[in-house]
Amino acid sequence: MIVLCAAIGARAGSEPWPEIAPPPKAQVEWVGDSLRVNGVPMRVMRFQSSASRAEVVEYYRAYWSGGYPNRPLVAPQGSATLVGQVHGPYYMTARVRDGANQSSQGTITVSRILGSRVDRSAGDLPLPPGGKVVSVVEANDPGRRSREVTVASHSPRQSVVDYYQMTLPAAGWSQVQANDKPPTEPGRGGSFLVFQRGRDELQLSIVDGAQGRGCLTVANRVTKDTGPVAF
Repeated sequence: MIVLCAAIGARAGSEPWPEIAPPPKAQVEWVGDSLRVNGVPMRVMRFQSSASRAEVVEYYRAYWSGGYPNRPLVAPQGSATLVGQVHGPYYMTARVRDGANQSSQGTITVSRILGSRVDRSAGDLPLPPGGKVVSVVEANDPGRRSREVTVASHSPRQSVVDYYQMTLPAAGWSQVQANDKPPTEPGRGGSFLVFQRGRDELQLSIVDGAQGRGCLTVANRVTKDTGPVAF
């Protein structure tokens, strides 16, 4: 079993990422070509196309039908349509939604699912009492690395702000910015904090939860002056 798992992991790491043709009549740009979302290596592009949602969905349904043992998945996903297909250790998806004037827009994602393990660790980010990690997004870009951790908490926003203003300086972080937006109806209040430590900058966006229940924290840690590391 150990040998089999090692072989699967080696195959997943050695097989090249599939190339995906852009949608018809589209402009495409990278969101990130070296991401890790909840521990899963991923590449994401976004697009805008003058073709309709139905045309783009049909394009990928046909494109991912030839040469594959199974038919692609085509399913609604909220206000969008999802087209998906397995390619070796990878899973390819196109999420397409309506744009203006019968156009379309969306994202194209390739995830390396075979040999990957889901990981929502907060790393060395301290968590307020009762805080739960919702998602972790890591990116390696030329000259910088980033790690974004989203944390849900039942505690009021000001309690979470006080928690980070106490615990982060004790861990060697220096606060360089603090802004507050008071609650408004129907909007929510929010706080924005920035800390620095060496080459690292930590940005905390803390917003009130729905109906004033708890809060949501997005902590984005950026390490500068470093090169990309392949996943």
